[in-house]
Amino acid sequence: MSAWEGDLLGRADVAKFLQNLLENDNDDIKVVNIDSPWGTGKTFFLDRWCKHLSDERGVVYFNAWEKDYTGDPFISLVSAIRDQLKVQRSTSDDIEDTIKDFTTKAKNIFLSTAPGLTKLVSKGLLKKLTAVESEELAATIQAATDEVADKAVEALIVNSEKDHEAVKQFREVFEKLVKEVSAAKSTEDGDFPVYIFIDELDRCRPTYAIELLERIKHFFDVSGCIFIIATDTKQLGHSIKAVYGGGFDSFEYLKRFFDITYSLDNSDVELWVSANFDISENSSYYCLELTKNYMTDKNNTLWVSNSNQIPPDENAVVCRDVELNGMQIIFVSLFNTFRASLRDLMKIKSHIKASTSNLIKSEVHFFLLCYLVFLKNADVDLYQSFVKGDEKYFIENANKKYPPWSLYFITKSVSVHDIALYYLNASKSSPKDLRGRLNENVDRLNYQVKVLLDSCNGEDYSKYFKLVDLAIQIK
Repeated sequence: MSAWEGDLLGRADVAKFLQNLLENDNDDIKVVNIDSPWGTGKTFFLDRWCKHLSDERGVVYFNAWEKDYTGDPFISLVSAIRDQLKVQRSTSDDIEDTIKDFTTKAKNIFLSTAPGLTKLVSKGLLKKLTAVESEELAATIQAATDEVADKAVEALIVNSEKDHEAVKQFREVFEKLVKEVSAAKSTEDGDFPVYIFIDELDRCRPTYAIELLERIKHFFDVSGCIFIIATDTKQLGHSIKAVYGGGFDSFEYLKRFFDITYSLDNSDVELWVSANFDISENSSYYCLELTKNYMTDKNNTLWVSNSNQIPPDENAVVCRDVELNGMQIIFVSLFNTFRASLRDLMKIKSHIKASTSNLIKSEVHFFLLCYLVFLKNADVDLYQSFVKGDEKYFIENANKKYPPWSLYFITKSVSVHDIALYYLNASKSSPKDLRGRLNENVDRLNYQVKVLLDSCNGEDYSKYFKLVDLAIQIK
């Protein structure tokens, strides 16, 4: 199976573009930031790109979120690099020795620089370097004994030099490991980089994310190694502000870690919904019997010819370049109407799933449920006017604030607000009025007949209001 199986958003082309950029005389690019909001497929992109490269490139995949519980990210990253590159090397004893040396040098760095050990070793370090107990040293300094004070300062300077040498040795052995793995993996002429993919960084504790970026910058910046780091950069910036304060310029701070930033294109909402809105259409979901396709070539139409058929309105959602099921078409039409962000879509999707899980024993009028979730997420006041049945206020403000998109029914296109109001009228009508409307000699669309008939037979559409009010509390 291809590494890019199921790639509905064209991410393979992005990976190919970036790989060509990185491997063609761009040695100054060592850290790439893949920027995209949460829930837009960054993990899919990194995972598939990593698998695609694995045949001919050294690769490491590190999920920062999974290691967030550990104290220092340096150890977790070193462990991932060691374990994953070990199985990608040749059977050469030289590479085995390099792996062992890499681990040893990493241990030396951790012992000398890890902030988590500072409190534990400070007293012992001072005793080791000065041969004076810490309490005795403190008393001596307080007594202004210049000789001991000078001795302590000199010891700290010597230790700083040792730290610098440990970092230098670690970089040297890491670069050696990278080159040996590259040579073992490559089936082509030339030296190709080892790629280290860092995922889920924006979900980590701010301090953990900061420390990981700092360690990559200071310890792993070597020739032949490229870091691909996926983040919701805006969200990560806000998290960093929580550590350094609201006035801190977190976005300028982040720039120092990334040589380039590539923003994933999420503008094609139909492709995004096709790839991410995975509630399968089945008989328990009623989706208005809407028409999914429209083609001018009558020999290829997917629906029965109708003498009254008309083309869909310009803002009617039908399948053109992307094949969508009825639920996805409804979802797209509401996304376009309420101008939700991609981050909002993930929240809305969870609210819809939470609601449908409470309707497992009954048919789900999917449009009504979906419309209410979108409406309440977008505008609580407008939602309340709808639920209360204040049609005049709702119509005036809904069409003004959220110009509606439409759904297509062969003989006409109907705006999403009008479809929602049809449900509302049915829910507010008496059984007698419903029966009267059903008996009227009026041509109705199939969904309109069903809405009236189901209401006449006891379907309580107000239950959707209650479900949405509960589901919307999920954050």
